[in-house]
Amino acid sequence: MSPSLDELKHFLDQCTDGERAALLDYLKARLPQHPLETEWGVGAEVILSAISRSSDLTKRGVRGIIAEAVFERNVLAALKGWKAVRFTEDRPYDFLLRSEGKEPREARIQVKLQRMLKQQPMLASQANRHYSGKHYVVEVQKTRGGVDPQTKEDTRPYRFGEFDILAVNMHPSTRDWNIFLYTLSEWLLPRHPNKALIEIFQPVPPAPTDVWTESLGTCLDWLLKGEKKRILDIAPELLARRLRKPREKAE
Repeated sequence: MSPSLDELKHFLDQCTDGERAALLDYLKARLPQHPLETEWGVGAEVILSAISRSSDLTKRGVRGIIAEAVFERNVLAALKGWKAVRFTEDRPYDFLLRSEGKEPREARIQVKLQRMLKQQPMLASQANRHYSGKHYVVEVQKTRGGVDPQTKEDTRPYRFGEFDILAVNMHPSTRDWNIFLYTLSEWLLPRHPNKALIEIFQPVPPAPTDVWTESLGTCLDWLLKGEKKRILDIAPELLARRLRKPREKAE
Protein backbone atom coordinates (compact mmCIF):
# COMPACT_ATOMS: atom_id res chain seq x y z
CA MET A 1 0.00 0.00 0.00
CA SER A 2 1.29 3.46 -0.91
CA PRO A 3 1.99 5.83 1.97
CA SER A 4 -0.56 8.58 2.56
CA LEU A 5 0.15 12.18 1.71
CA ASP A 6 0.42 13.02 5.41
CA GLU A 7 3.00 10.25 5.86
CA LEU A 8 5.01 11.61 2.93
CA LYS A 9 4.89 15.12 4.39
CA HIS A 10 6.06 13.76 7.74
CA PHE A 11 8.91 11.94 6.00
CA LEU A 12 9.95 15.12 4.17
CA ASP A 13 9.93 17.05 7.44
CA GLN A 14 12.54 14.62 8.77
CA CYS A 15 14.82 15.03 5.75
CA THR A 16 17.77 17.37 5.55
CA ASP A 17 17.75 20.32 3.12
CA GLY A 18 20.11 18.40 0.87
CA GLU A 19 17.85 15.34 0.82
CA ARG A 20 14.81 17.47 0.05
CA ALA A 21 16.70 19.15 -2.81
CA ALA A 22 17.61 15.74 -4.22
CA LEU A 23 13.97 14.61 -3.99
CA LEU A 24 12.85 17.81 -5.74
CA ASP A 25 15.23 17.11 -8.62
CA TYR A 26 13.88 13.56 -8.78
CA LEU A 27 10.28 14.81 -9.03
CA LYS A 28 11.11 17.48 -11.61
CA ALA A 29 12.60 14.84 -13.87
CA ARG A 30 9.29 12.99 -13.81
CA LEU A 31 6.90 15.93 -14.14
CA PRO A 32 5.99 17.82 -17.36
CA GLN A 33 8.10 20.91 -17.99
CA HIS A 34 6.64 24.37 -18.35
CA PRO A 35 6.35 25.22 -22.07
CA LEU A 36 8.94 27.99 -21.66
CA GLU A 37 11.45 25.55 -20.18
CA THR A 38 10.92 23.32 -23.21
CA GLU A 39 11.15 26.21 -25.67
CA TRP A 40 14.35 27.62 -24.17
CA GLY A 41 15.87 24.27 -23.21
CA VAL A 42 16.66 25.36 -19.67
CA GLY A 43 15.08 24.83 -16.24
CA ALA A 44 12.99 27.26 -14.23
CA GLU A 45 15.76 27.81 -11.65
CA VAL A 46 18.16 29.04 -14.34
CA ILE A 47 15.48 31.36 -15.78
CA LEU A 48 14.76 32.81 -12.32
CA SER A 49 18.47 33.21 -11.60
CA ALA A 50 18.90 35.10 -14.86
CA ILE A 51 16.04 37.45 -13.97
CA SER A 52 17.45 37.90 -10.46
CA ARG A 53 20.82 39.13 -11.76
CA SER A 54 19.30 41.34 -14.47
CA SER A 55 19.00 45.14 -14.42
CA ASP A 56 16.18 47.00 -12.67
CA LEU A 57 14.74 47.90 -16.08
CA THR A 58 14.54 44.22 -17.06
CA LYS A 59 12.96 43.29 -13.73
CA ARG A 60 10.44 46.07 -14.18
CA GLY A 61 9.44 44.60 -17.53
CA VAL A 62 9.09 41.12 -16.02
CA ARG A 63 6.94 42.48 -13.19
CA GLY A 64 4.71 44.14 -15.75
CA ILE A 65 4.27 40.84 -17.57
CA ILE A 66 3.44 39.13 -14.26
CA ALA A 67 0.70 41.72 -13.68
CA GLU A 68 -0.78 40.88 -17.09
CA ALA A 69 -0.59 37.14 -16.40
CA VAL A 70 -2.33 37.52 -13.03
CA PHE A 71 -5.03 39.66 -14.65
CA GLU A 72 -5.68 37.04 -17.31
CA ARG A 73 -5.58 34.05 -14.98
CA ASN A 74 -7.41 35.39 -11.94
CA VAL A 75 -9.52 38.37 -13.05
CA LEU A 76 -10.70 37.41 -16.53
CA ALA A 77 -11.28 33.79 -15.50
CA ALA A 78 -13.83 34.95 -12.91
CA LEU A 79 -15.51 37.60 -15.07
CA LYS A 80 -19.14 36.91 -16.02
CA GLY A 81 -20.88 38.11 -19.17
CA TRP A 82 -17.69 38.91 -21.10
CA LYS A 83 -15.19 36.79 -23.02
CA ALA A 84 -11.62 37.52 -24.03
CA VAL A 85 -10.90 37.82 -27.76
CA ARG A 86 -7.47 36.53 -28.75
CA PHE A 87 -5.19 38.55 -31.00
CA THR A 88 -1.50 38.27 -31.92
CA GLU A 89 -0.66 41.59 -33.55
CA ASP A 90 0.72 44.55 -31.62
CA ARG A 91 -2.07 46.81 -30.35
CA PRO A 92 -2.20 49.73 -27.90
CA TYR A 93 -4.00 47.54 -25.36
CA ASP A 94 -3.32 44.18 -23.70
CA PHE A 95 -6.77 42.54 -23.67
CA LEU A 96 -9.91 42.73 -25.78
CA LEU A 97 -13.22 41.70 -24.21
CA ARG A 98 -16.54 41.14 -25.95
CA SER A 99 -19.83 41.09 -24.07
CA GLU A 100 -22.26 38.23 -24.44
CA GLY A 101 -25.77 38.98 -25.65
CA LYS A 102 -27.77 40.10 -28.67
CA GLU A 103 -25.86 43.37 -29.07
CA PRO A 104 -22.25 42.62 -28.04
CA ARG A 105 -19.96 45.44 -26.95
CA GLU A 106 -16.19 45.45 -26.87
CA ALA A 107 -13.82 46.72 -24.19
CA ARG A 108 -10.10 47.29 -24.69
CA ILE A 109 -8.04 46.99 -21.51
CA GLN A 110 -4.53 48.25 -20.85
CA VAL A 111 -2.78 46.70 -17.82
CA LYS A 112 -0.08 48.66 -15.99
CA LEU A 113 1.87 48.07 -12.80
CA GLN A 114 1.86 50.73 -10.11
CA ARG A 115 5.07 52.76 -10.44
CA MET A 116 8.02 52.39 -8.09
CA LEU A 117 10.86 54.79 -7.34
CA LYS A 118 14.05 53.72 -5.54
CA GLN A 119 12.48 50.33 -4.77
CA GLN A 120 9.46 51.95 -3.07
CA PRO A 121 5.90 52.70 -4.27
CA MET A 122 6.12 56.07 -5.99
CA LEU A 123 3.89 58.78 -4.56
CA ALA A 124 1.90 60.99 -6.91
CA SER A 125 3.48 64.09 -5.37
CA GLN A 126 6.88 62.77 -6.45
CA ALA A 127 5.72 62.98 -10.05
CA ASN A 128 3.91 66.30 -9.80
CA ARG A 129 3.74 68.58 -6.77
CA HIS A 130 0.13 69.41 -7.57
CA TYR A 131 -0.92 65.78 -7.00
CA SER A 132 -2.07 64.61 -3.58
CA GLY A 133 0.64 63.06 -1.42
CA LYS A 134 -1.91 60.45 -0.34
CA HIS A 135 -2.05 59.02 -3.87
CA TYR A 136 0.34 56.72 -5.70
CA VAL A 137 1.12 56.98 -9.39
CA VAL A 138 1.05 54.86 -12.54
CA GLU A 139 3.06 55.56 -15.68
CA VAL A 140 0.82 55.45 -18.75
CA GLN A 141 2.97 55.33 -21.85
CA LYS A 142 4.22 52.63 -24.20
CA THR A 143 7.35 50.66 -23.39
CA ARG A 144 9.00 51.40 -26.72
CA GLY A 145 9.11 54.77 -28.43
CA GLY A 146 9.18 55.73 -32.07
CA VAL A 147 8.26 58.39 -34.59
CA ASP A 148 5.26 58.30 -36.93
CA PRO A 149 6.70 58.51 -40.47
CA GLN A 150 3.81 60.67 -41.68
CA THR A 151 3.10 63.04 -38.78
CA LYS A 152 6.63 62.92 -37.27
CA GLU A 153 5.00 62.69 -33.83
CA ASP A 154 6.32 60.64 -30.92
CA THR A 155 4.43 57.30 -30.90
CA ARG A 156 5.24 56.42 -27.27
CA PRO A 157 2.40 58.41 -25.65
CA TYR A 158 -1.06 56.85 -25.58
CA ARG A 159 -3.80 58.79 -27.29
CA PHE A 160 -7.34 59.03 -25.96
CA GLY A 161 -9.45 56.43 -27.77
CA GLU A 162 -6.69 53.80 -28.05
CA PHE A 163 -8.04 51.78 -25.10
CA ASP A 164 -11.13 51.90 -22.88
CA ILE A 165 -10.08 50.76 -19.41
CA LEU A 166 -6.88 51.19 -17.42
CA ALA A 167 -6.18 48.33 -15.00
CA VAL A 168 -3.49 49.16 -12.43
CA ASN A 169 -1.91 46.30 -10.51
CA MET A 170 -1.26 47.56 -6.96
CA HIS A 171 1.34 44.97 -5.89
CA PRO A 172 4.09 47.52 -5.06
CA SER A 173 1.97 49.04 -2.25
CA THR A 174 -0.24 46.08 -1.29
CA ARG A 175 2.21 43.18 -1.83
CA ASP A 176 -0.74 41.36 -3.38
CA TRP A 177 -0.69 40.60 -7.11
CA ASN A 178 -4.46 40.08 -7.13
CA ILE A 179 -5.39 43.67 -6.26
CA PHE A 180 -6.15 45.93 -9.22
CA LEU A 181 -7.75 49.36 -9.45
CA TYR A 182 -9.72 50.21 -12.61
CA THR A 183 -10.84 53.42 -14.25
CA LEU A 184 -11.95 54.52 -17.71
CA SER A 185 -9.35 55.87 -20.11
CA GLU A 186 -11.62 58.84 -20.93
CA TRP A 187 -11.43 59.85 -17.26
CA LEU A 188 -7.62 60.02 -17.24
CA LEU A 189 -5.80 63.34 -17.21
CA PRO A 190 -4.82 64.81 -20.60
CA ARG A 191 -1.31 65.93 -21.39
CA HIS A 192 -0.57 69.62 -21.65
CA PRO A 193 -0.62 71.26 -24.18
CA ASN A 194 -1.79 68.40 -26.45
CA LYS A 195 -5.07 67.25 -24.87
CA ALA A 196 -5.38 64.40 -27.37
CA LEU A 197 -2.59 62.61 -25.47
CA ILE A 198 -2.85 60.90 -22.09
CA GLU A 199 -0.66 62.38 -19.37
CA ILE A 200 2.29 60.11 -18.50
CA PHE A 201 1.85 60.09 -14.72
CA GLN A 202 -1.67 59.40 -13.48
CA PRO A 203 -2.47 59.61 -9.73
CA VAL A 204 -3.93 56.42 -8.24
CA PRO A 205 -5.62 56.30 -4.80
CA PRO A 206 -4.68 53.62 -2.26
CA ALA A 207 -8.29 52.42 -2.17
CA PRO A 208 -11.42 52.54 -4.38
CA THR A 209 -13.17 55.87 -4.96
CA ASP A 210 -16.03 57.08 -7.14
CA VAL A 211 -13.67 57.05 -10.15
CA TRP A 212 -11.51 54.02 -9.27
CA THR A 213 -12.88 50.57 -8.49
CA GLU A 214 -11.48 47.18 -7.47
CA SER A 215 -14.12 45.46 -9.62
CA LEU A 216 -13.59 45.04 -13.34
CA GLY A 217 -17.32 44.35 -13.67
CA THR A 218 -18.13 47.72 -12.12
CA CYS A 219 -15.72 49.48 -14.47
CA LEU A 220 -17.29 47.74 -17.46
CA ASP A 221 -20.66 49.04 -16.27
CA TRP A 222 -19.17 52.54 -16.16
CA LEU A 223 -18.01 52.07 -19.73
CA LEU A 224 -21.44 50.99 -20.94
CA LYS A 225 -23.13 53.93 -19.17
CA GLY A 226 -20.82 56.44 -20.84
CA GLU A 227 -20.55 58.80 -17.87
CA LYS A 228 -18.19 61.78 -18.22
CA LYS A 229 -15.78 62.31 -15.32
CA ARG A 230 -12.12 63.07 -14.52
CA ILE A 231 -10.04 61.17 -11.99
CA LEU A 232 -8.77 64.49 -10.66
CA ASP A 233 -9.95 68.09 -10.98
CA ILE A 234 -6.77 69.91 -11.94
CA ALA A 235 -5.87 72.64 -14.42
CA PRO A 236 -4.18 71.15 -17.51
CA GLU A 237 -1.25 73.57 -17.43
CA LEU A 238 -0.29 72.29 -13.96
CA LEU A 239 0.25 68.81 -15.34
CA ALA A 240 3.40 69.94 -17.16
CA ARG A 241 5.09 70.95 -13.90
CA ARG A 242 6.68 67.59 -13.14
CA LEU A 243 9.26 67.08 -10.44
CA ARG A 244 11.10 64.10 -11.92
CA LYS A 245 11.76 62.70 -15.34
CA PRO A 246 9.85 59.45 -16.17
CA ARG A 247 12.86 57.11 -15.80
CA GLU A 248 14.90 58.73 -13.03
CA LYS A 249 16.15 55.95 -10.72
CA ALA A 250 12.96 54.01 -11.31
CA GLU A 251 12.19 50.35 -11.11
